[in-house]
Amino acid sequence: MKLINESAWQYLSVKLPILGAFLMLVLIPLLQWALDFQLIPKEHEAVVIGVIIPLLGLIGKKIYQPELHAPQLNGINSLLTTPQNLNDLAWMIEAKKHIGLREIVGKQHNKTILEWIKSLGGWFTDDETPWCGTFVAHCLKTAGVKYPKHWYRALDYVNYGSKLVKPAYGCVAIKTRKGGGHVCFVVGRDQKTKKLVCLGGNQGNAVSYALYNDFDFQEFRWYGKTSKPADFRYRLPLLSGVSATKVSEV
Repeated sequence: MKLINESAWQYLSVKLPILGAFLMLVLIPLLQWALDFQLIPKEHEAVVIGVIIPLLGLIGKKIYQPELHAPQLNGINSLLTTPQNLNDLAWMIEAKKHIGLREIVGKQHNKTILEWIKSLGGWFTDDETPWCGTFVAHCLKTAGVKYPKHWYRALDYVNYGSKLVKPAYGCVAIKTRKGGGHVCFVVGRDQKTKKLVCLGGNQGNAVSYALYNDFDFQEFRWYGKTSKPADFRYRLPLLSGVSATKVSEV
């Protein structure tokens, strides 16, 4: 890939450092060699040693060096970062930071998940105990929002917050599953299937997006600092690219 269409040699910021290097690395040793072999008349030695060599050294140090800056991520590189919606909810901003975080199967455990458990006052010390409630509680706590006393139980989320008649962006969705429950955040609707797009922990053993039917959930509850969401939160964004219709929640 050709990144620069013009010759770099036309810029002074390239020419001057090369000139400085030439003065420092070539002329000074050359003059010293000439002095050592008495190629320079003795009457000129004092001038070379006292004036010219120090002057060349000073010029070399003063040669302009271009400043280095961090690259700006424009164009295709902007895909490396996702700009934050300034109107986004604090707990959703925190939730999105951890997309892709996975539990570690086996004796080792993900340190981030263990830190969440510890900070919430949990007694278990592994990431294989279902941690969807841990993830939601961590995000709410980070945003300064009250979370359930038994945050580790997904179904306890129906006992706190305000019940909603329909899902809103950022609300907590609670559903039952075989052997327990599952809890996650609503982020939008799938453009093709119109299913809910939900962001949660322990979805496929990771923090990830998944698709659900509205009727899959027992309740939708609002956990914000207000008693209900703003009206525009009910207008769920239409999203695409989420293909997981079934994920492990255990």
